[in-house]
Amino acid sequence: MSMSAPLRRSGRRAAAALAVLAAGTSLAACTEVKSADKEHYSPSSIAPVEGGEKDLVSVTLTREGADRIDLATERVTQGTARKVIPYAALLYEKDGAAFVYTNPSGLTYVRAHIEVDRVAGDRVLLREGPAVGTRVVTTGAPQVHGAELEFGEY
Repeated sequence: MSMSAPLRRSGRRAAAALAVLAAGTSLAACTEVKSADKEHYSPSSIAPVEGGEKDLVSVTLTREGADRIDLATERVTQGTARKVIPYAALLYEKDGAAFVYTNPSGLTYVRAHIEVDRVAGDRVLLREGPAVGTRVVTTGAPQVHGAELEFGEY
């Protein structure tokens, strides 16, 4: 004797629901996996920038944190009439002010305010910004921002 189509579908749904329930039960039984190096891990550090703008801080990441977010930088270049940065480096504050993260040394990053002239494809032409040759964060900039605002440890 064969099942009707509605009964087969309802049987499949019940089986799927049981599979999801079983998976959830086994996941709930899992414990947090802790890194063997957890006691040696130090989170990102944040420090005021001496002689800089008020409330300007530097963010220093751990090597592990920089690797985890695949952090990358590119240099500010000189276009025909304007300094140029990659579009990926461009970030905005909630008030609409544009900024980038510069990389003065090692794993240290500092916010730098910029004035955008215009966006041209994957490049941003600047009215004001860091000096030509300055490294700016392209990949991982939102995560550096999160570390600056202390939303996470990178």
